[in-house]
Amino acid sequence: MANDRVIPWQPTVIAGPKQSLLVTPETAELMIKKAKRPLLILGPLVKEDPVLTLATKIAEKWDLPVVTTADAYKAFHDKGLNPTSYGVVEIVNLLNDPEWGGVNGQGQHDLVIFLGCIYYIGSQGLSSLKHYAPHLKTLTICKFFHSNADASFPNMKDEEWFNYLEKMGKVE
Repeated sequence: MANDRVIPWQPTVIAGPKQSLLVTPETAELMIKKAKRPLLILGPLVKEDPVLTLATKIAEKWDLPVVTTADAYKAFHDKGLNPTSYGVVEIVNLLNDPEWGGVNGQGQHDLVIFLGCIYYIGSQGLSSLKHYAPHLKTLTICKFFHSNADASFPNMKDEEWFNYLEKMGKVE
């Protein structure tokens, strides 16, 4: 029978009741424009160029408060960003609390953008936010798709990813 085709299991596509949306740089920018209090979380995988410079341009273009995790603080501080430093588990726990005042004391964030977190740690943090922080949206602009985010870039090769990040950081 023609309709008895076997479809292989795809864990990043079958993400449960709340599935992640694949986004382009333009869609990601619309999410940032719509947000009242966005936050950019930068992990240790973006502390070297070209991603270091691209992430800095994105933060500056959108005037985003920045949290660095792991050992990324020095690289971004040297670029002039003045980031706040938290452990990834610590910042996720704070984001789960709807009463938290945010990194700048102006209230809880409504959009959290992740870039450069180690995949398996980011995935667990995003899962926690997905289930316990309905007050915020999550966006990943990493080179790998995150099924636990509300919106995520697709899996891509380095050059395509650099182009996506460049579009997001380009001042018009």
